[in-house]
Amino acid sequence: MDNKYFSFKRLFWAYTFCSIPFGLLAGILALFNVSAVYFNNEPVYGFKGLIITIVFIPFIGLVLCCTNWLALNFGSFLYASFLRIYKKQS
Repeated sequence: MDNKYFSFKRLFWAYTFCSIPFGLLAGILALFNVSAVYFNNEPVYGFKGLIITIVFIPFIGLVLCCTNWLALNFGSFLYASFLRIYKKQS
C-alpha cells in the first residue's frame, strides 16, 4: 500500500505559479485602467493596482495550497484507514 501524503511545498509552488498569469493579467488591466482591482471593497487602478496583484499572488497560492493540502491529506488518511480496516475483515 502506498502511504505517501501530498507535499505542502509542491502544492504551494504549483498554485503560486498557476496564479501568476492571472494576477499579472489583472494587474496589467488595472495599470491601463481597463479593469479595477478591488482592495477593501474599493476599486484600485494604475500602478497601485499592479502592485496589489503582485503582492497577492503568493497569498492566493498559500490559501489554495492550505485548503487543498488539508483536504487531500485528510482524504488519504481516511482512505488508508479504510483499507486497513477492510484488509483486517477479509
